[in-house]
Amino acid sequence: MTNPAELLDSWLEIDPDPSTRQAIGAERHRSEWVQARFGSVLRFGTAGMRAPAGPGPARMNRVMARIAARAVGAELIASGLGSRGAVVGFDARPGSADMALDAARLLAAMGIPTAIIDGPAPTPLLARQLLARSAGAGVMVTASHNPRDDNGLKVYWADGTQIRPPLDQRIEARMDLSSLPADSDLAARHEVESLEVRSVIAEYVGAAVRRPVFDADGQPVDPSDVPPIVYTALCGVGSQTLGHAFATAGLPPPIYVEHQRHPDGAFPGLPFPNPEEPGTLDDAMALATDHGVDLALANDPDADRLAVAVRDQEGAWHRMSGDELGVLLCDWLIGLAAEHGAARQAISASSVVSGRMVEALCTARGVAHHRTLTGFKWIMEPRLTNPEAHWLFGYEEALGYSVTDAVLDKDGISAAVEFARMAGALSARGIGPLERLDELAGEVGLHVTSAASVRAHTDDIAVAMTALRTDPPRTVAGHPVTKVTDWLDPSAPHPADLVELELAPATAGSSRPDPETQVRICIRPSGTEPKAKIYLEAVSPNPRNVAAERRRLQALLDAIAADVSVWFEPA
Repeated sequence: MTNPAELLDSWLEIDPDPSTRQAIGAERHRSEWVQARFGSVLRFGTAGMRAPAGPGPARMNRVMARIAARAVGAELIASGLGSRGAVVGFDARPGSADMALDAARLLAAMGIPTAIIDGPAPTPLLARQLLARSAGAGVMVTASHNPRDDNGLKVYWADGTQIRPPLDQRIEARMDLSSLPADSDLAARHEVESLEVRSVIAEYVGAAVRRPVFDADGQPVDPSDVPPIVYTALCGVGSQTLGHAFATAGLPPPIYVEHQRHPDGAFPGLPFPNPEEPGTLDDAMALATDHGVDLALANDPDADRLAVAVRDQEGAWHRMSGDELGVLLCDWLIGLAAEHGAARQAISASSVVSGRMVEALCTARGVAHHRTLTGFKWIMEPRLTNPEAHWLFGYEEALGYSVTDAVLDKDGISAAVEFARMAGALSARGIGPLERLDELAGEVGLHVTSAASVRAHTDDIAVAMTALRTDPPRTVAGHPVTKVTDWLDPSAPHPADLVELELAPATAGSSRPDPETQVRICIRPSGTEPKAKIYLEAVSPNPRNVAAERRRLQALLDAIAADVSVWFEPA
């Protein structure tokens, strides 16, 4: 790589952004600042790259968007896909629109027919346009649910899914810093096709939202059965599309959290606008309480994830875990497929770190289920390799759901529609989502899941992972380890930096293993942050008292999580 100081000079000559040029001019005398921004280059992570916004190849900015677009275009041409064109979208974060237009103009200058959605839009709409246009690639400028100061981009390919290895590695290898793209390397604005946001929303809704509304028994769901719903877009781009989707589905409009309804890339009050984070749903739950509403939905800022909070019978709010929501959606979709005779030809998928209750449910109902590596670039792979099958459902515990193959990625909008319909069907029976979870626990066993993370230096995490592999623990929180699976071992189902432990917890007050309880722990480094991620699951196959057993299993997982977290603390 070029010397950081020399690269800075080259960068300053072509940087089109006055704010980043000003920052370079003000800070270039500080060697640490220069090294942090010009001494390394962003790497592709989850189908793209994310980083704090700012100047230099180690940050997200207009120059990096151009460099990435040039690499995508070169790979398109080399793969013989250039004539199929590309489509570009962007979210509402500061600078996203400029980065997206730069990327689109650079692709067009390479002779690749390119279209850009002309306003901020949810990521699922970009993924849908890629399929609708049979384009060769899609580029979405978004940092999704990252902190407010971040930005990034995500890349999709001709099959409609997020790019996977080795394609991402080939694109990354083409990111050349020796020749930085200047304004003269971009096509004129009129050479890029504009796609009107309203038309893109209409096409998406027409393809991804089911119009007939039936319950699991094949009976029409009266919209009056759908309980009132509070919705927040978390200052992201979901509200307009969700409103159209609800109307098309015949659902009553939600009650919006008004101060979070419209796009605002500053995310006031939401420095970390991730619906998994504590506090992000507080305003939605407070509004729901004021209106006497028992159900609150949230999309993350680019609307590809769905979070749900429900009130229990005592009136307390319960934020549903990704696994709980996944089980409910899967149960609902299996019921719909069965009514149309498609359940036996259906397939579903979930990530290996997600809970196994969906797999147990699919097995009980005769639906083929695939467990994949983490990330929707892998979760959608069974859909690609089984095109003759009926795609039923895919999910990951991090609030990502696929309820239709009109979009080959996670989609928080269509998932919200299906959850609302399901809530209406349950309401007609006189129960809510939590009661349905208890019913399913009686059918396929009680599965309690939780997750923890430990922030640590990357090197410390690597040392701890190596120790897990070479000298795995014999007990965890006093419970014997019965099986260790190293997913880097050639015998593992898929290669991944993941260690999986299975435990045999002891019966209360005894040292003997409890045959009625199973515990699984998955541990891996985060792909985007310096932290270790810990996923835990406890299963009670035949719960006698579901509520009491759930409390017992949760306490067991809490103790195990505390024990495992210590492994990643510096010595």
